[in-house]
Amino acid sequence: MTQPILPSRSGNPARLPRLFSLSDSLAVLQPDAAVALMPFHQRSLPTGGWLIGIKSISDTASVHGNHWERHPRGDEILTLLEGSLRVVLSADSRGEHELQVAAGESLVVPQGWWHRLEVRQPGRLMFVTPATDSEHRLHRPLDGAAD
Repeated sequence: MTQPILPSRSGNPARLPRLFSLSDSLAVLQPDAAVALMPFHQRSLPTGGWLIGIKSISDTASVHGNHWERHPRGDEILTLLEGSLRVVLSADSRGEHELQVAAGESLVVPQGWWHRLEVRQPGRLMFVTPATDSEHRLHRPLDGAAD
């Protein structure tokens, strides 16, 4: 990827147009609507806003399939670019619901819904998710319960 040399309208180099790969970097949509880029595997997360990225999915472990996850701060969008997924959703007392997601399809996981993913066919997954306050709990498939 070549980086264009363009003048900054604001004098701030961070506000220049820039090319990047969503497979290598996370795009952080900040509360002020600006976009910041950060390395995909950076350990510290932003303190607000939304994350957009693309990750390779090879097996259920690559999508943390042994854990339930939920986002109390907002909805999450999952777009399957390649491959296929089984998504299990639960809104606590409403039981579990399963969806099969094929390449080219997107799913909105509603705010506060527990969800976990199982890879049926390897591929690539794009996600748009709240940057803060995600919750996780272990999935125990032997007895069907979750912690």
